[in-house]
Amino acid sequence: EGFRIDVEGVRRAVEENDAKMVFVTSPNNPDGSTVTDAELEALLDLPCLVILDEAYIEFATDEESRSSWVLERENMVVLRTFSKSAGLAGLRVGYGVFPTSMVTYLWRAKQPYNVSAAAEVAACTALENVGYMNEIRDKLVAEREVLMRA
Repeated sequence: EGFRIDVEGVRRAVEENDAKMVFVTSPNNPDGSTVTDAELEALLDLPCLVILDEAYIEFATDEESRSSWVLERENMVVLRTFSKSAGLAGLRVGYGVFPTSMVTYLWRAKQPYNVSAAAEVAACTALENVGYMNEIRDKLVAEREVLMRA
């Protein structure tokens, strides 16, 4: 229905294609729908890695990050970005929350100096000014509501 995730369809696709990973966005772009806990649990029961993209999580109403779930699930990764709520899209700064069992493999693939000094300073500054980021987010959400009513 709409942009809701079809968990059963994903399950079939994973089984039929021996998929190794599934990417899920929550909140979803463009409609803002979120994956429910039950849907995410069902996906995490699949025999593959589930990568949850939370790029728009700060803009979701009453939605919290599932990054803490990674502590309990070896097949889950949560991706976050500074592009949306911090307004740093051009700097390409983000981070991931990974199970500790994957860290060794990540270091093997990581490029050296893959975040510029300017991007690093901007991201750190954003983290030091969460109140300001929240103000900007609130203004963007208010404008989104105006647009949705139009």
